[in-house]
Amino acid sequence: MPSIAPTRPTKWESIITTKVKCCGEVLQCHHCKRVCHKYGNDEQCRFLFPYEVIEESCYDAASKSVVLKCGDGTVNYFNPYILVYYRHNHNFKCILSGRAAKTAMFYITDYIMKTEIKTHEMLSLML
Repeated sequence: MPSIAPTRPTKWESIITTKVKCCGEVLQCHHCKRVCHKYGNDEQCRFLFPYEVIEESCYDAASKSVVLKCGDGTVNYFNPYILVYYRHNHNFKCILSGRAAKTAMFYITDYIMKTEIKTHEMLSLML
């Protein structure tokens, strides 16, 4: 069987790789601040940083979940094209369970509304 010689990256691939590295270092690295320790999270970052370093993506049968590769525990999961095009920090997360979806809904609602009372507190008063 003939071997396929590796190809050199195109100019576009070289540029996008450089841009991802530059933007990623500035925008995607997490450094704990005061906001990380709100709501009684004095000992640990409430955003769960640093993540566990994972050498290779795999399926965890015990938790029935896909564990994504993580080379640096201080970097958010991100899409390289969105990062370069929009140049803002973002974090991708797969939301499959009802509980995770509910948590995301509360977070997004609280983030947008910026009210004194949090959504989960309002809902508990209504029930």
